[in-house]
Amino acid sequence: MTTEFHTPAFSNVGALARRSLGALCLALGLVACGGGGGGGDVSNQGGGGGGPVMAGPMSFAGSAPALGAAPTQLPQDGAMNVCENFRFGGREIENLKVRDGARCVLEAGVRIDGNVELGNRSEFYASGVTIGGNVQGQGAAIALLEDSRVGGNVQLDKGRDITVRDNTVDGSIQLDENGGAIHVLANIVDGDIQLFDNRGGAKVSDNRVDGNLQCKENIPAPEGSGNVVQGNKEDQCARL
Repeated sequence: MTTEFHTPAFSNVGALARRSLGALCLALGLVACGGGGGGGDVSNQGGGGGGPVMAGPMSFAGSAPALGAAPTQLPQDGAMNVCENFRFGGREIENLKVRDGARCVLEAGVRIDGNVELGNRSEFYASGVTIGGNVQGQGAAIALLEDSRVGGNVQLDKGRDITVRDNTVDGSIQLDENGGAIHVLANIVDGDIQLFDNRGGAKVSDNRVDGNLQCKENIPAPEGSGNVVQGNKEDQCARL
């Protein structure tokens, strides 16, 4: 979730104190000292006195980390193959789990015959892959899914930054109680798109939805346009 930092206002201590503070700042070479500098991450500051600026959508090329290649035999966790700080492509495997706090990168050509489960604080980056079942996550820090096919649902709850773009989803996209920036862009969805109670800002644009587009209790309300919905556009997404 982006945060806007406010510099505390100085009390009226007189011109001499302010001049002394300015001289000290210049002497130390501090860019953001007192109330007049441009310190902090400007990406977290609203322009012209507005609120925080939502981060843009992630892309695989720009966001996926350069991890080491996955071993031929993946670790196992019960019936799940484990992707723990691996990067791999061009192979077919069964169910896949990303452990708590781990990162996983799936390159084009990967086929998951079952489900993908994302652990708490995990990071998941996938492009050009086929997933036969669901993509499910509880508390994932980052979830990026682009140019892919999902045979089930995309269900991501209580996480942070999410980008779901240019995918074909045979089920629904369900995003609940996430705290980061959400982008749902140019997907073809046989079911519904549902965004409930998210807190980091969301953009929902250019999707083709056979079911409904439903958005409730998101703060701020989602933005977007160009969605073609066969069912209903409801509540906060009624105008998208």
